[in-house]
Amino acid sequence: MKPEETKRPMEMKKANSVYVLQLKSQHLPFAAGKARLQELEAVNELLQKFVRFVEKKFDSIWYIGTDFLGSGVYERFMFHHGGFMEVSLQGEIRCFLPVNKLDKLKEAVVYALEKISSPSRAKQLSSGIKIEQRLISLKDSLKGG
Repeated sequence: MKPEETKRPMEMKKANSVYVLQLKSQHLPFAAGKARLQELEAVNELLQKFVRFVEKKFDSIWYIGTDFLGSGVYERFMFHHGGFMEVSLQGEIRCFLPVNKLDKLKEAVVYALEKISSPSRAKQLSSGIKIEQRLISLKDSLKGG
């Protein structure tokens, strides 16, 4: 067996970190629940404003697209310097970053919430923000789980 062949299995076990910010609340300004089409347009406008304010304080954001998973609608975005954000119109934000910039991202999310709702609502919502570091193996990420 060649030396490079023996290294491959070891590389597959190498663990990497992903940094996660989550906020789940039905009180997010763009939480639509089971809204009608006209209401979804207004919710989408609020979501676009939210994204622009996060972008202003954190990083450039590119729109990836909309996914329909089960009964959920998810808008997905990619950060210019790595990572992505998905926003459920049922009231959930999840951001995944390859490097620990969670404090800066949290500040940007709170800032955006203040701008599209009110400072008191943003403060209330910010208490529900969870930030964590998860370890994932390259093998698991390649398998999709």
